[in-house]
Amino acid sequence: QRQMCIRDRYKTEDLFDGTFSTNLPQYFRNIRDKSYVPDNQEIFTNTAGHESFMFEITEPPQVPDTEVASFYFTDLAECNESVENAVTTSFVLPNEQMPFTAPSVVKLYLEGRQKIVPGKGAGTAESVHIFLVIVRLKEVNSDVVISLNVPCKESAEEFEAKVQSYKEVFGAVIGSFKVVSLEAVSYTHLRAHETSLHLVCRLLLEKKKKKKKK
Repeated sequence: QRQMCIRDRYKTEDLFDGTFSTNLPQYFRNIRDKSYVPDNQEIFTNTAGHESFMFEITEPPQVPDTEVASFYFTDLAECNESVENAVTTSFVLPNEQMPFTAPSVVKLYLEGRQKIVPGKGAGTAESVHIFLVIVRLKEVNSDVVISLNVPCKESAEEFEAKVQSYKEVFGAVIGSFKVVSLEAVSYTHLRAHETSLHLVCRLLLEKKKKKKKK
């Protein structure tokens, strides 16, 4: 009965033209048809809420494996213009929690909180719980960053209950994440084949990001 329930709640999604696959809740939809999304990202949002999953292929930063999860969390905080952020837990993910990736692949897990002012800086900062997993695919010189953003739109007690519920969801998603083929896609490959429109959009986004960091 439990397996039937899981099948009813989740659907298999192919990522990056079938390079990876994972199971996502049925109420999450890919936003690529409605919004600009860089070629190295896949973004899914909750059609009935404010939560979002992002899968991103990135060029690995020059930091040790033990520090890479914190690096990406800090980078995300800077992109979000977070006014406050803190890591709540971080560890090397056991192979049994991502059984469809090779045991030799390094996998890092992190959870943390960020306070973000919505919109254009108007209003009160709201808490966002971040679930983060980094899969280090060193043979293709790429990291896969899997993140789930859970913003607080309710009371503190209801928010904590929602975070615990999404912790189970995140576990199911990363537990079903599968590396199908690495022949066609890596960070470098995606950059080499992006269209001129995507190139311009990416450069504008990266320029904006660099200004925020200064």
